[in-house]
Amino acid sequence: MRTKDVIITAVTTAFVVLFFIPVGFLLYDVISNGLKTILSYGLGFFTDLPPVPGQGLGGIGPAIEGSLYMVALAVAIAGPVSVLSGTFLTFYEKSKFAKLMRSSLELIVEFPTIVVGIVVFAVFVVGFSVAGQRFSLGLNGVSGAIALAIVMLPYSTIQVNESLRIAKRLYEESAYALGLTTWQVMKLVISISKRGVVTGLLIGFAKIIGETAPIIFVTSSTANLYLTSWNSPVTGIPVLIYNFAFSGYNNLNDVAWGASLVLITIVTVVFAVTRWLTK
Repeated sequence: MRTKDVIITAVTTAFVVLFFIPVGFLLYDVISNGLKTILSYGLGFFTDLPPVPGQGLGGIGPAIEGSLYMVALAVAIAGPVSVLSGTFLTFYEKSKFAKLMRSSLELIVEFPTIVVGIVVFAVFVVGFSVAGQRFSLGLNGVSGAIALAIVMLPYSTIQVNESLRIAKRLYEESAYALGLTTWQVMKLVISISKRGVVTGLLIGFAKIIGETAPIIFVTSSTANLYLTSWNSPVTGIPVLIYNFAFSGYNNLNDVAWGASLVLITIVTVVFAVTRWLTK
């Protein structure tokens, strides 16, 4: 092997090692501290209320419930819109509106998600008046779901569009040659690309499950509230971590470590499923 090749290989290896050092340290820290908390408290960590500051460990049950509620509602809102928008971008990609829509989605991807949270807070939490009638959702899971749906929408739409474009390129001409209408071709392309569509929705899910910034303004900072109605105040795992990690109480810091491990595990599972679907 030439000296130049040896140097390039050594430098590349060094950069790979440098990349894995902080990642390994991060994972070790979260897993060791989080697992210690969960094992100390037991399975009740996933269902019980958080502890009183300074008085032992507790669970993150309300935060798990709140996160699942907000994310499920966000997927229900953004999912159909993403599929329909991705289909429109695929079949009418040369239209001016489709080009503008694609550019807007790419711009929203780069938006700081905290801006989304502020806008949702101003519109849906503070509320607005129409003909003297005040409309406001307040601090609850629906407001959080709207914020997460806005964050999810561009990621899922772009991914769905990319998967549909591949199938469209391969089968569109043959489908039209067989006499299929545009609507039938759309259904055929979506059916062929269903794995890609599901992958796009999972990518959006993985993006929003760990988001703190867009929901910190629109959900409750109290972590001991279970859902009692569709619009009752809730919190999420990321918000709980944010609040407890900066607390001056060691027991709340420990709960934050356990919640961090739960969150990383959820994201890792979703990522693994996404990778499996894309093979």
